[in-house]
Amino acid sequence: MCLCAMLLLCTISCENDDSPECQGIDCLPPITQTGAGTFGCLVNGEPYFAFGGVNAQYQLVNGSYNLLIGFDRDVGFPESISIIGNGQINENGQYILGDPTNEILFGNIVFSYNEQSLEFNENTTSNLHLGTTTITKLDETNQIISGTFEFEILNLENNQVYQITEGRFDSFYTN
Repeated sequence: MCLCAMLLLCTISCENDDSPECQGIDCLPPITQTGAGTFGCLVNGEPYFAFGGVNAQYQLVNGSYNLLIGFDRDVGFPESISIIGNGQINENGQYILGDPTNEILFGNIVFSYNEQSLEFNENTTSNLHLGTTTITKLDETNQIISGTFEFEILNLENNQVYQITEGRFDSFYTN
C-alpha cells in the first residue's frame, strides 16, 4: 500500500511540474573565471554547451604560442566548436577571429565527421565571416583561461552561415 502511494505521489508531482525546460541563453553556463570547466554558446540561437569536457591548451612550442579552447560532442550538431590561435594572448585582450592566415585567433567548427572515410566537414572564420573573443582571465600561475566570444562561419557544404553568439569559456588549461 505504501509503495502504491509513493508511485501515485511521484506520478502526480511529475505531471504537475510547471518548470519549463531552459531555452536559449538560459541553458548556457554562467560567465565565470574560476577554471569551472565550462564552454557554451548559441548556434543560430540554439544552446550548445559542455560541462567538464572542455579541451583547453595554451602552450609555447618552438618559440610560438599555440591556443586551443573547445569542446567535442559525441553526438549532435555541430560536432565541435573551438577557438584556435597561433600567437601570444593577454588578459583583457580583445581579438578578431578571422582568417587563420591573417589573425592570431580564429573560430573553427566541425560540422560533421565521416568515420568511414575519415573526412571532416570543417570550416573556420574568414575575412568575410569574422568574430571576436575577449580573454577575461589568463592566470598563468594557476593555468586558468576564461573569456567570451562570438563569430560566424560559412558551412561550405550547404552554403549556410552559422551565427555563434553569447559564447563563454572558463577552464584550466595545459601547457
